Amino acid sequence: MEGIITQFGILFLLMALFIFEGLFKLVPLYAIIAEVYSLYLDSQKKVPQQKELAKNQKLTWQELKKHDNQSSAYVAIKGKVYDVTSFLNSHPGGREFLLLNCGRDASLAFQSYHPFSEKPEKLLEKYLIGDLITTEWPTFKPDSGFYKECADRVKKYFQSKGINPKTPIPGLIRAIPLWTCFFYTFYLTFIDDSFCLTKRILIGTIFGILQALNTLHLMHDASHGAVGNNEKWWWFFGRLTLDYISGSSMLAWQNQHVIGHHQYTNIMGSDPDIPQLKEGDVRRLVKEQIWCAMYKYQHLYMPILYGLLSLRSRYYDVFEIFLKETDGPVKVNPISIQDKLRQASSKLLWLFWRYYLPVQVFGMSQSQFWFLFIYVEFITGYWLAINFQVSHVSDEAEFFYNNMDKVAKNGTNEQWPIEWAVLQIKSSVDYSHGNWLMTYLCGALNYQVIHHLFPGVSQYLYPEIAPIVLEVCKKYNLKYNLLPGFKEAWNGHFNHLKNMGKQNKFVGFAKME
Repeated sequence: MEGIITQFGILFLLMALFIFEGLFKLVPLYAIIAEVYSLYLDSQKKVPQQKELAKNQKLTWQELKKHDNQSSAYVAIKGKVYDVTSFLNSHPGGREFLLLNCGRDASLAFQSYHPFSEKPEKLLEKYLIGDLITTEWPTFKPDSGFYKECADRVKKYFQSKGINPKTPIPGLIRAIPLWTCFFYTFYLTFIDDSFCLTKRILIGTIFGILQALNTLHLMHDASHGAVGNNEKWWWFFGRLTLDYISGSSMLAWQNQHVIGHHQYTNIMGSDPDIPQLKEGDVRRLVKEQIWCAMYKYQHLYMPILYGLLSLRSRYYDVFEIFLKETDGPVKVNPISIQDKLRQASSKLLWLFWRYYLPVQVFGMSQSQFWFLFIYVEFITGYWLAINFQVSHVSDEAEFFYNNMDKVAKNGTNEQWPIEWAVLQIKSSVDYSHGNWLMTYLCGALNYQVIHHLFPGVSQYLYPEIAPIVLEVCKKYNLKYNLLPGFKEAWNGHFNHLKNMGKQNKFVGFAKME
């Protein structure tokens, strides 16, 4: 009931601010009050006392799912179930990261975020309460040695060079000039009326690109806990860049990207970034999807629709993540009152500086504002979507299928015949290695394989460790999808859209082997 009241209160406040524009003047004050009150609620989180844990329990995935909150937090790792309720506040990776993974099988997150140490696994032993007897989705084959060798070699490299894998320095050095240019181009586009519309459009193009870079750099690393070794760093920079500056939601992004996409990359039915159903989607990316006539033109209309990504993210997080508490196949764990307050305050503050200041304070005409606003957001959407798409939706990448028709309602004990790390190699595409400019412009997404194998490592270290992973791939006879440049990466994406749009394209999925 309390959560419902809060949701309606937030919606009422938003409506009131739109109806009574004069209230917008109070938005900064409201945002400060909401943030302070949220911090107060955070400080009141009690540390649960260590209780005597019941051992040898046998839990189904449905039973595990019930323990998804701070009062009762269970995680499943490699078939074992742990009660980490009393560990939440002392988790080195932060309370919020652990809560994101509670109530579900966290094996893949545990593996990819603790690749350089065996201490976490040993530490968990005292929280063991039993076994997970069924899983919601099939599990992956155990590591044959490929991922461990990659991790061991990368760890050895970092140690030999004295490198902190989460060093925040490169990101902060790049953030200062990026933010300076970002706000200056915003001023020239939306505030300064000395420029004609044509010049504002040109400057707005730069602003749109900078807005995308803002999320591709510091925010992206922060969402993976790859900026410094403290949760406060991640949440401050992540929420500053994505929530307050970009008007989206760090929490929503983590549910979709960190929990969904990274763990089940390119698996239809599990990865929220690709179509979930066999029919009804605007695009056909996987062979199992039922063909319809409009797909013949998807290579023409989809690149145009990519511009909507930025606008879509501004409402999707509210109506899907915060209200429905779901993201496609991904279950969203209970959202705290303070996170809902932060979501409302950040949206309002974003509206304040993006709309209220230019139009109400500095007198920009509504028509010119909305034209430039939509134009800028399309530029941002294109920049983000194209960089995301070429890395996975490509003729060079493989797609797989989570056949939910075969998974019983009470769970499964099936295992996909592929290792998780091998899946990341097969479903990701790299390009432009060694090109520092391209690496900067795409936020190191041109090292997609490295990012998926080691998401908790700073993106500015990817060029250094990519040769190590390439070498291990050769040893294990694994094809590393590496293209010469962005042109080839784009062609791979375009060709995939075109091929999947053909009516006579074979219907079936790549085998997981």
